Amino acid sequence: MVVLGTAVTVAMVRRGGVPFFFTPLQFLVFDPLTVLTFAGLTGAAIVLRRRTDWHRRLHYCGMSLLMGPAFGRLLPMPFLKPWAFECVFAALLIFPAVAIWSDMRRNGRAHPAWSWGVAALFGALLLTEAVTYSPVGGALYAGVTAGSPGAAVPPLAFAPPPPGL
Repeated sequence: MVVLGTAVTVAMVRRGGVPFFFTPLQFLVFDPLTVLTFAGLTGAAIVLRRRTDWHRRLHYCGMSLLMGPAFGRLLPMPFLKPWAFECVFAALLIFPAVAIWSDMRRNGRAHPAWSWGVAALFGALLLTEAVTYSPVGGALYAGVTAGSPGAAVPPLAFAPPPPGL
C-alpha cells in the first residue's frame, strides 16, 4: 500500500493531473505521508497486539487516516479550496473524537493510546504543512516532476476546475 500509493501519487503529479482542489505540491506531500502514518500506526498496533487496549485504538487512528479519500468524495471539495486538505483532516478527526468520548463515558478517562494516535495524526498534518510551504517541498517537487509535463505546473497553484463544474 505504501509503495503503490506513493507510486500513483508521483505518477499523477508527473502527469500534472492532481485533483483541482489541491495544489500539486501539497498532494505530492500529503498523500504518501498519510499512507506512511497509517503504516506506522498499524505497525505499532501489530507490535502491541497482545495489549488489545492499545492495539485496537492505534488501529482505529490509522483507519481514520484512510477515511480521507471517502470524506473527499462526501465534502463539497471545490468550495473548500484552498483549505480542502485541512477540512478533510478535520472531518477524519470525528472518528477518534467519538471514540475518546466513548472511552471517557465508559472509563472516566481517555486511554493513553489515543494521545499517541492523535499525536501521530497531527504530526502528519504539521509535517505536511511544513514541507509543502518550505524550500524542501519545492526541491522535492522539482525533482519528482523533472522532465515531465508536471514540471510546467506551478507547485502551489490550483488547477482550473474541469469543464462543466
